[in-house]
Amino acid sequence: MTSPATAPGAERTRELWSAGDYQRVGVRLVPASEQLVADLQVRPGERLLDIGGGTGNTALAAARRDADVVCTDIVPEMLDYARQRAELEGLSFATEIADAQALPYDDGSFDVVTSTIGVVFAADAEKAAAEIVRVLRPGGRFGLTAWVPEAPGGKLLQLVRQHDPRDHPGDPLRWGTRDGVEQLFARRGVTLRYAERATDFTAPSPEVQWERYVDWYAPVRVAWERLDEGGRQAFHDEFVAMWGSYSRGHPGILVPNTYLQVIGTKS
Repeated sequence: MTSPATAPGAERTRELWSAGDYQRVGVRLVPASEQLVADLQVRPGERLLDIGGGTGNTALAAARRDADVVCTDIVPEMLDYARQRAELEGLSFATEIADAQALPYDDGSFDVVTSTIGVVFAADAEKAAAEIVRVLRPGGRFGLTAWVPEAPGGKLLQLVRQHDPRDHPGDPLRWGTRDGVEQLFARRGVTLRYAERATDFTAPSPEVQWERYVDWYAPVRVAWERLDEGGRQAFHDEFVAMWGSYSRGHPGILVPNTYLQVIGTKS
């Protein structure tokens, strides 16, 4: 593995996402990873970089298509989990600690770059967008996903910042709008296409969903730990109400979680 990068904000991001147990939440995003890799038409032997790869959802999807994959993240423990998952599935890919703002790769090193709700948490979105394009070869493709602000995933991030307005790395909702993405990649020599997609999130009840998120999902866990008793109760109540309001039918809750999928091609 390479050494972790030290770009501004990298340590804050690492500290945040070291909390909780992301695999237990992130595994719900497997369908989005599979969809992204399929829509990118990843081919055998293509060199693919996954940024903010977490516990390996998208790296695994690309490895199943016989790509030559490098899975990166800023949290070493997540990459340990990604390697374990690959071994269990009889797949292989390289893992490297890397900050999206300062990737340790030469210009034009990859045919494909991906990030499934990962790079969106980089402290400096402009630098991260520039790095995505820099490491792509001419004609290479990148694929990104981000929560749409009006979707449950986006509303949750807003709820976290509402209850705990202290420093949170990144501007993830910027990546979930076409205007935001256009601003990030304007004048970088890429063409973009968009699709709104959804993946279903389920739980036996809104209360169980709360328990999962406060135990496992880093932004919720860290915010909850910072709050006093009254703040925790208010956070809980609004979380449960939000998830319940998006649910469709019974039993349990089933919430379609809409995200923006962006595919870009470098000139």
